[in-house]
Formats: sequence, C-alpha cells, structure tokens
Amino acid sequence: MKKLDDVLFQELIEKAEQSDRKRSHHCFHTEHSDPVQRMCIGLKKGTYVRPHFHSQTNKWEMLLVLKGRLALVIFDQAGNVIEKLSLSPNQPIMGTEFPENTWHSIYPETEDVIILELKPGPFTPATESDFAAWAPKEGEQGVSEFMAWLESAKLGQHYLAD
Repeated sequence: MKKLDDVLFQELIEKAEQSDRKRSHHCFHTEHSDPVQRMCIGLKKGTYVRPHFHSQTNKWEMLLVLKGRLALVIFDQAGNVIEKLSLSPNQPIMGTEFPENTWHSIYPETEDVIILELKPGPFTPATESDFAAWAPKEGEQGVSEFMAWLESAKLGQHYLAD
C-alpha cells in the first residue's frame, strides 16, 4: 500500500530544501508507460516552474493541494494572465483539472507546499516548444524578476508589456 502521510510529506520537504530547484517528486506510478502518472510533489517557496503546456491529445492535468497554499496561473498563448487561483485544503478551492494546451505555471504562496499531480500516461518528456518563449528558462537571468512579476500579476497583464 502506498501512503500519502506526514512521513512522506516531511521527506519531500526535506529533499526540496536540499534541491537547487527547491522541489522534489515521489512517483506512485511504477513505469513511465503507466496509463496514469501519479506524483506527490514537495515545493519550497521560491521554486520556479517555467510556464508550459502539454500539447499531446488528452494530456489534461489535475493538481490537488494537500498541504500549504499554491498559486496556479493560467496564461493565453501570448502570455497574458487569464486566470489566477489560490489553491489550499483550507480554502474554497483545493484543486483543479485543466485540459491539454493550457499554458500554466505554479508557485508556492506558503513556505512549504505538497501537491498531488495526476495526468494521463505514458510519460512524454517536454520539448523546448512546450515551454513559454516569453518566460525565462530555469536558471537564466531574469527568473527572479519574472517570479516577482508573477506573484503580483493581475488578469490581462503580460510580462513583456510591463
């Protein structure tokens, strides 16, 4: 039996603290070919998830926040913010499912966040075209500025237009 418990959550947070990326993953699926990909992810405040989308047919994604508070930002193809949600088990919205071809990014609003991510398999590695050209690459100059903008962004705003 696989458990989502405080022991796993603490392990994920500790690994995220030690990671340069400030996040860690625990897969519940056993193979990349499994028909449903299931991951518990620990995120520390300050992690950068570059805006991206899943272009493959039927590559919806479901996020459920198990601990902490997570921001989900949805963009149009040009990079305009079209929706911004705060997800938490202690708020009205604790999770969401969105369809393929949805440009999105997430960031922790609290110091520690644990999410459960579900999406159809098999696993398909991302290509550069799956990431937003209007957002900096992970590790590049400008990530801190983009993250600061993202946290304060309002609906309709575009990063390059500001």
